[in-house]
Formats: sequence, structure tokens, C-alpha cells
Amino acid sequence: MIEWLTGILDSRSFLRINAVFGFLFLGLFIFFYFSKEGKDERGRGLIATASLIAYAMLFVLLNIFAFFTPWFMENIVRLSNGLQLVYTLFLFTAVLALQILRKIR
Repeated sequence: MIEWLTGILDSRSFLRINAVFGFLFLGLFIFFYFSKEGKDERGRGLIATASLIAYAMLFVLLNIFAFFTPWFMENIVRLSNGLQLVYTLFLFTAVLALQILRKIR
């Protein structure tokens, strides 16, 4: 299992794919922020709640990353992949929370 994870995180191709997904999730979140639905009171509340959920998830992700920092420091590509993965998962959490809240409320 660890060899598989090491192989993926040492790959520059995975770093590019991870970066594309990060920009995609950032674009989706910004798109909702500037959309017609995001400008009313309900939309602002949804964005605030999703941001709070993602902010809490950021603390969890950064603590996990900090635990594995010595392993990530062995290779610069692995370190870059780890940081990008934290950023992508943070944005994914924000977009996912926003979509779930849109369906619930």
C-alpha cells in the first residue's frame, strides 16, 4: 500500500492532474459566489456555512499533513503533491458542502 502511495505522490503527472482539479474546484466555488443564486441572502448563508465546514476540514488536513511531513520531505515532488492534495481536498470539501447545503435548504 505504501509503495503504491509513494509511486503516485512521486509522480509529476499526478501533480498536474491534482492542480487541474484544484483550479476546477476553485472555479466552481467562485462561479457559485458570483452567480445569481449566490447573491441573495440564502446564497450568502450557504457560502458562509460551506466555507466554515471547509475551514474546519483544513485544520484536519493540515494536521494529517504535519504528521507525515518527514515522509513528504524526502522528495520535492512528493512534498508538492502533498501540499496540492491538501489544497484540492479543502476546495473539494467546500464545493461538496455547498452542493449538499443547496439540496438540503
